[in-house]
Amino acid sequence: MVVTHNAASEETETVATPAHRRIIAGLADEAVETVEDLQVRGRADEIAAELRESHLPALEEAGYIEWDREAGTIEPGPNFEEAAEHVADLPNPDGEPADD
Repeated sequence: MVVTHNAASEETETVATPAHRRIIAGLADEAVETVEDLQVRGRADEIAAELRESHLPALEEAGYIEWDREAGTIEPGPNFEEAAEHVADLPNPDGEPADD
């Protein structure tokens, strides 16, 4: 059995979740600089925990963001452009058309 590695689909999958998409799109639009900028809905403590435990580590591991845990800041990582290219192709999690 031959196993192929499809990096493009893995990249798209990493930014396919609504939270990951919001983070990448916010950085691309220069609307996000800190973790606090991402806490737009729900209970702040639950959102902060989910960001710290799941979303930000996944995006950092992929190289899409650089996250300074001490300062609470995030910025584009070395692979950010790869993720940003896919954001426009994904459906908008809010049901609205994506910005062009």
